[in-house]
Amino acid sequence: MTARLLVVGGGITGLAAAWEGERAGAEVTVVESRSRWGGKVHTERVDGFVVEHGPDAFVAYRPAGLALIRDVGLDDEVVTVNPGRSVSIRVGGRMHPIPQGMGLVLPQRIGPFVTTGLLGWRQKLRAGLDLVLPRRLGEADVSIGAFLRARLGAGVVERLADPMVGGIYGASLDELSLDAVLPSLRDNERTHRSLLLAAWAQGRARRGERASATASAPVSPFRSLAGGLGTLVERLVQRLTEAGATLRLQTYPLSIDPLSIDPAVGRAAPTRVRFSDGSEETFDGVVLAAGAAACADLLAPHAPSTAAALNEIRHSSTAVVTLGYPADAFPAPVATQGWLDAGPAPASGVTVSSVKWPGRATDGQVLVRVFVPDKVALRSPQSPPASASATPVAAPSAPATPTAGSALAAGSALAADSDTGLLARIEPYAADLLGATLPPTFRRVTRWREVMPKYTVGHLDRVSRAEAGLTAYPTWQVAGAALRGVGIPDCIADGRRATRAVLAALNESTPT
Repeated sequence: MTARLLVVGGGITGLAAAWEGERAGAEVTVVESRSRWGGKVHTERVDGFVVEHGPDAFVAYRPAGLALIRDVGLDDEVVTVNPGRSVSIRVGGRMHPIPQGMGLVLPQRIGPFVTTGLLGWRQKLRAGLDLVLPRRLGEADVSIGAFLRARLGAGVVERLADPMVGGIYGASLDELSLDAVLPSLRDNERTHRSLLLAAWAQGRARRGERASATASAPVSPFRSLAGGLGTLVERLVQRLTEAGATLRLQTYPLSIDPLSIDPAVGRAAPTRVRFSDGSEETFDGVVLAAGAAACADLLAPHAPSTAAALNEIRHSSTAVVTLGYPADAFPAPVATQGWLDAGPAPASGVTVSSVKWPGRATDGQVLVRVFVPDKVALRSPQSPPASASATPVAAPSAPATPTAGSALAAGSALAADSDTGLLARIEPYAADLLGATLPPTFRRVTRWREVMPKYTVGHLDRVSRAEAGLTAYPTWQVAGAALRGVGIPDCIADGRRATRAVLAALNESTPT
């Protein structure tokens, strides 16, 4: 019998779950509450620009992203970061190149770390104590910030690790879980005792791998698609439609309820679903990939412990300001791919997309993205659905140059401002650091409200409790960025895993 599978949520997790179902021969229905597919993956192509309103890349060392791209026939669209351009960290108003051989939080080469201007000599000497310190970790989860401060000191945390990792999660390293975000650090201390010794060993191994690799192999781990990451969403929707899947926008479940059947039948109970458009259907299995709060609302009547665990996962918000300039706005060609800000600043970082990626702007144009962190919100069952808005914005009538106080304002204050007010602060910041002498000709402000999950200390315990609460409902699975990884490959892998788990439960309960 063909299994009927419902996927709730049309972001990249849900679309990957649906793709896995179609490949397995299931009859798939996908519903999405918004008016477009893709969730946080949202590409706009306008005025010669390829604008990414959400993520602009994924990492190649997590294979699920490239595997799905191959599945849908987009291999020839994969692009890598343009070589030979610099990325910096801005400290105290000065730009410092990220040291060569720098890993995500640890230096993998001694020389560049010793000579970098990012850290003072006292901070470097403090980091060097790691070489003689004993192991510090016990069994309990701790924050990444607390662990790194104990081993390497505050300088490495504040000027290297926090800008490079904290921005991914919209949170400070003093909040983020070591075991959920960087479990490799626990492994490093266990096997090498010293984090620096572990990093240098990894660096030597990596240099050996590169020496034996082909000269044409890309150095950067980051990949994207020539037409933007939205190309993957568009191709998935196309292929799912061609395969006969039912895809419904602006539709969401009001309730999911297991039907009562005679347990002697030996089969998991089907699920009755009532939808926002008034329809009602029955499915054999359900993958919930609509965000933690929306999933918690649906599960609360039947799996309250799962709902409670999901509602404990905190989320942050952010704003992305995209600016397009004519190339002659700059006295010299822009060479930097961008920078991260360490310490107080109007933004957490800047990406010059037209320098970083091929094809993001036509000749004679420069495309810039500025990331503005927003205040953290605690999700609850009563919270409104997470949303994103991307709006074109006219130039402020008189954008003032920010004073010292406004230029160093907290990110939360900036992102809470009106679009016009946000631009009035961000445009001078970007123009000053990039050297623009003319105003941008293109503007977008995109606000992502409460959609960036924060893996705070104890996150893995929350995930375990969420899974345990669904034991009685083996044909229901929750997937997505809030649980097992925030990157695009993580979400793809989790969506496909959830579908496989549902179909396996159905196969186990089907009488022979």
